[in-house]
Amino acid sequence: MFNSFNILDTDINLNLYKTFYIVATSKSYSDASLKLHKSVPAISTNIKDLEGMLNVILFERKSNGVTLTASGEELYKYLDRAFSEISKGQKIVMKKNDLATGELIIGCPSHIATNYLMNYIEQAQIDYPELKVQLLSGLNARELLLELKEHRIDFVIDSTQIETLDDDIIKDEIKMIPNIFVSNYPLKIEDIKELEKQKCILPFENTSTTKNLIKTLKEYDVSIDVNMQIDITEVRIDAVKRGFGIGYVMKDIVERQLQSEELFEVEMPIELPSSRLNLIYLKEYLTRADKKFIKQYLDMKIKTS
Repeated sequence: MFNSFNILDTDINLNLYKTFYIVATSKSYSDASLKLHKSVPAISTNIKDLEGMLNVILFERKSNGVTLTASGEELYKYLDRAFSEISKGQKIVMKKNDLATGELIIGCPSHIATNYLMNYIEQAQIDYPELKVQLLSGLNARELLLELKEHRIDFVIDSTQIETLDDDIIKDEIKMIPNIFVSNYPLKIEDIKELEKQKCILPFENTSTTKNLIKTLKEYDVSIDVNMQIDITEVRIDAVKRGFGIGYVMKDIVERQLQSEELFEVEMPIELPSSRLNLIYLKEYLTRADKKFIKQYLDMKIKTS
């Protein structure tokens, strides 16, 4: 049973509100006329009817179009939110649900996308040539979380430890990935105190990755020389290749460079902290295509049906 107001009991003319919204967005009756396939006089009549119904003036006419009045601005804010929700709902309902013909919109940092996720996307598109994939990788973790909550992406894969009080957001562990130091030449550290002599390239100090490393090293009374702080993994790797120091990265991300000996894992006398790679999604909003990709390629079961 749905908990909702009864639209039949309210004096709402959605066509009038749609006309108002398009005029407000276009800032022109003539542009709105083209978008709505209505004549300018019909547009004008709709606006007058809405203004009469609400007993307010919504637009001020200018030589180059129209602008919203204070009342118009207020109404537009609510309608913008309402039409956005309608668009989200339509997208979720209409979205194709099968991997064979469906669509995946995934949020993932670029280094994880390149060195982890792309392997599975490549295989999925071999298995399902009609599958469409959109990959959003240019945002930080908090921005990806916002895109997820706004239903602009289906799910997120990330290693950033972000806590949220939103009960609709589910975080499932995909795998634990060891972190290592890498160098542009073979390097073995016999005593952990020798690490203090190295110039280190780390993620920013406020990241969980760096915090966990510093905490572990403090247990051995080790304080390292942070030569550079770089938030983007690819840039951190490039800095290591240029000889600026040894870089701290997730091992899976540099497997190819290690195999080709572009980089070398620094041999350490202690075990360094691992990073948790998470699947993050909204409860009840994964489509059948999302669930099938997650189960078939990430080998995971989600917590919702």
